[in-house]
Amino acid sequence: MSLKVTNLKKVYQKRFTTKPPLTAVDDISFEIKPGEIYSLLGPNGAGKSTTIKMIAGLVLPTSGTIQIAGKTGSSPSYQKLSAILEGTRNVYWRLTPLENLHYFANLRGVPSSRVKERAPRLLEELNIDAKKKNQSQHLSRGMLQKLALAAALITDPEVLLLDEPTLGLDVESGRRIKDMILRMARDEGRTILLTTHQMDLVEEISDRVGIINHGQLIQEGTLPELRAIFKSHIYRLRIKGELQWEERWQNQGLRLIQKQNDVYLYELDLKDSAGVSHLLSFLSTKQEQDPQLEILSCHRVTDELEEIFLRVLRPNEN
Repeated sequence: MSLKVTNLKKVYQKRFTTKPPLTAVDDISFEIKPGEIYSLLGPNGAGKSTTIKMIAGLVLPTSGTIQIAGKTGSSPSYQKLSAILEGTRNVYWRLTPLENLHYFANLRGVPSSRVKERAPRLLEELNIDAKKKNQSQHLSRGMLQKLALAAALITDPEVLLLDEPTLGLDVESGRRIKDMILRMARDEGRTILLTTHQMDLVEEISDRVGIINHGQLIQEGTLPELRAIFKSHIYRLRIKGELQWEERWQNQGLRLIQKQNDVYLYELDLKDSAGVSHLLSFLSTKQEQDPQLEILSCHRVTDELEEIFLRVLRPNEN
């Protein structure tokens, strides 16, 4: 079941003040196909959670359309959508985990017989079955996070919105949820929209990535596509001894990252492979002039998602 967002916008009008309206989400569009994991990345306040809340029907868009399986509004397709919002928000603390699952399933019209069959499996898979009869207020933050995911899954959704699903989890629990997300997409064909600040998680499981900032979707693509677009020739150079740089290197973004005693770590953007040759030639000449100068290391900054993310958000720095 596909999810399509077209020209989605949310503007908060500020009443009783002369301050201008706040645009939280500004005309974004994307589409997620069945069985696909789409990660929406951005700094705090970029509009990720607002986007998820609009898709989930918790916040009314100012304009734009949201389609699930090609249909808009409160069509029956929306019964196949579930969301987890910042973990602990969508569980009731006075209910036990088992009662929470029954409650959320009944809200969506899931028969009790089906809940009795599905709930124990979910609790066991998420490793919270031992606490299934304890009040949820006595659970740890990590267990509440897993219970929120179980509450989202109890209705057997085809479209799943996951806002920071691994926030506050230990390594083992995070790995367990990551494996669940992968299985739900790859084996069960569910459509998944994910937000997280964990770049390693995104790199492991995402089919496509969208980067949002100031409410605008500023870049989108698969990881190989993003790496191709932002393929860099940014190098880091560690030198023992003081090197007198020529002015031309300042134009290539030369900056001192770290200095420890007489060891200097520099970063510069060589633009292309020819720049690498020019740098090596320059360093060779400097070493001939000063035999005490020692090149400890020189390597290209890898095109990891975190580097791409920062380059998208701060394009003028490089």
